[in-house]
Amino acid sequence: MNLEKTMHYSSLYVIYGELLTKKQQQIVECYIFENLSLGEISENFNISRQAVLDTVNKSYEILKNYEEKLHVLKKNKNLKTALLNLKKGISDENLVEQINNIIENL
Repeated sequence: MNLEKTMHYSSLYVIYGELLTKKQQQIVECYIFENLSLGEISENFNISRQAVLDTVNKSYEILKNYEEKLHVLKKNKNLKTALLNLKKGISDENLVEQINNIIENL
């Protein structure tokens, strides 16, 4: 999986990951955040590589479906862009710092 796709699904997981089953969460976390191979995950969970791949793909589809319906990631990106643009026109240091804090917490 390429870096851009990994980053995208990582962002979706941060937003919607709690909506996956515990087993899906564990497998996706190993795959995305721990960068374990399908073989390593299959050994850790005592399941086949195909079962790991199926779980990852199904989980990605679930995360993608939530985003298509709720648009939380898209809204966060749009808000961040708007705040960055707003920050450019502000000279008040305290207000710029407050905007930076908001951006960091998105």
